[in-house]
Amino acid sequence: MFLKKLSNLRHTLALRLTIWYAGIFAVSSILAFTLVYALIVSVVQGRTDEDLEEDIEEFTSFMQSGGLDRVKTEIAVETQGEEASQVFFRLWSTEGRELMRSDLSSWSGLAEPRDILAKVDDADEPVLQTQTLPQQEHSVRSVYGAIAPGVVLQIGESLEDDEEFIEDLLKGFVVALTAVILLGGPIGWFMARRALRGVQEITHAATEIADGALDRRVAVRSQSDELDTLAQTFNTMLDRIQALIIGMREMTDNLAHDLRSPLGRIRASAEVTLTSGGSKTESEAMAATTTEECDRLLEMINTTLDIAEAESGAAKLKRVDIDLTDLISDAVDLFQPIADDKQVAINTDLPEHCHIHGDRQRIQRVVANLLDNALKYVPTGGRVTTKLADEGMEVKLSIMDTGIGISAEECARIFERFYRCDRSRSEQGNGLGLSLALAFVRAHGGDIAVKSNPGQGSTFTAVLPRPQHA
Repeated sequence: MFLKKLSNLRHTLALRLTIWYAGIFAVSSILAFTLVYALIVSVVQGRTDEDLEEDIEEFTSFMQSGGLDRVKTEIAVETQGEEASQVFFRLWSTEGRELMRSDLSSWSGLAEPRDILAKVDDADEPVLQTQTLPQQEHSVRSVYGAIAPGVVLQIGESLEDDEEFIEDLLKGFVVALTAVILLGGPIGWFMARRALRGVQEITHAATEIADGALDRRVAVRSQSDELDTLAQTFNTMLDRIQALIIGMREMTDNLAHDLRSPLGRIRASAEVTLTSGGSKTESEAMAATTTEECDRLLEMINTTLDIAEAESGAAKLKRVDIDLTDLISDAVDLFQPIADDKQVAINTDLPEHCHIHGDRQRIQRVVANLLDNALKYVPTGGRVTTKLADEGMEVKLSIMDTGIGISAEECARIFERFYRCDRSRSEQGNGLGLSLALAFVRAHGGDIAVKSNPGQGSTFTAVLPRPQHA
C-alpha cells in the first residue's frame, strides 16, 4: 500500500511543484549567498587597501615635516612588539637602491621591486600588490608610494586576519546555505499543497457530482484570487448543467404527456373500428383521424428538433436580403381570415422598406408564431398591433395585443418548451411556438423580450441585429 501511494505521488502535480519550488529556492539562495559573499570580500579587501594608502599619506606628511629621520623613527615605532610579524617597511630610491628596512626575518622571499618602482615614479597614485611568500601561511598585501622626490616607501602587511575572517564567513555561509536548501523541500511541499487545496476541493466536488450529488457545490473563499474565480466558474457551470438536466426532465415529462393524448386517441379510434366492425366510411374516418394525429405528432417532434438545432448553434442559416416590411405584410394577410373570424383588428405600423440579412424561412416562422400567439389570447373585439422600427444597427419588431395578459411569474417561463399558462391550456397548441421563435431569433444574434400585465394585454419585442458585413 505504501509503495502504491509512493508510486502515485511520483505523478502528482504537488510533487512537481515541490521540485520546482525547491530548485528555484536553492538556486536563488546560492546566487544570493554568492553575491553577499563577493560583496563582503570586496569590502574587506577595499578596507585593507584604504588603510595602506592612508599609511602612505601619513608617512608623506612625516617626510615633509621631519625628513628621513622622522620617517625612520615612525617605522621603528610601528614595528615594535607583535606588529613586527604582521607588518614590514622598506625605503627605496627610484633607482632601485634600498635605503632602509624593518626586520624582515619573518618576510623572507620578498622580491626586488624594480619594475614597480619605475611605475610609482611615473604614477600619481600608490601601487598595490599581493604576494605569496614561502614562509608565510597567508598572503601579503603591500603598497608602494612616493613620500618624497626620488624616495619610495613600501609598506606590507599580512592578510591573516582578513583571510581567517573570510574563511569563517564562507563556512558560515555553507552551513546556512545547506540548511536553507534542506528546508526548501518541506517549504516547497507546504506551498504546493496549500496552492492546490482549492483544486483538490474542486476535484472532490466533481467526484461527488459524478456519483450523483448534483446539488454539490465548491465553497468560495473571500480571497478573490484565481482559485475563487475557478470555483465560481465551476459552480456556475454546475448550476447551468443542473438547470439543463431539470429542463430535460421537464421537457421529457411534457413531451410524454403531449404524446400520450394523440397516441391514446389513435389507439382508441383503431380499437373502436376493429371491435365495431364498422363500414368503409367509418374506416376512412378512422384513417383520417389517425393521419391528423400523426401529423400533430410529427409537427411536435420536428419543432422540438428545430429548437434543439437552433439552441445548439448547429442550425445553418441561409442568409439572404429580406425586406421585413413585405414579409410582415404577407404574414398579416395570411392571418387576416383568422382575425376576421374572431372579430379582431390587426393594425400595422411599418416603414416603407426595412431590409435585413437573415434566413427568410426562419424569420417567417418567428413572425407567424408571434402573430398566432397574439391572436389566440385576444378576445372578440380586441386588437393586435404590429410595429416595425428600423434603428440602424438593429431592427425591432413589436407585436402588441389587448388580450388576457400574463402574470410576472408566468412571463419568466413562457419561453420554456411545452410550458403553457393555466389560462391557455384550453387553447389548441403544444407550448413550443414561443420557444421556437426565441431559438430562431437568438440564432440570428437577437433576442425577444415580453412586457405584460394580466387583463391589460402583452407586448412581444423581437430584436434582430444587422451584421456589420451585411
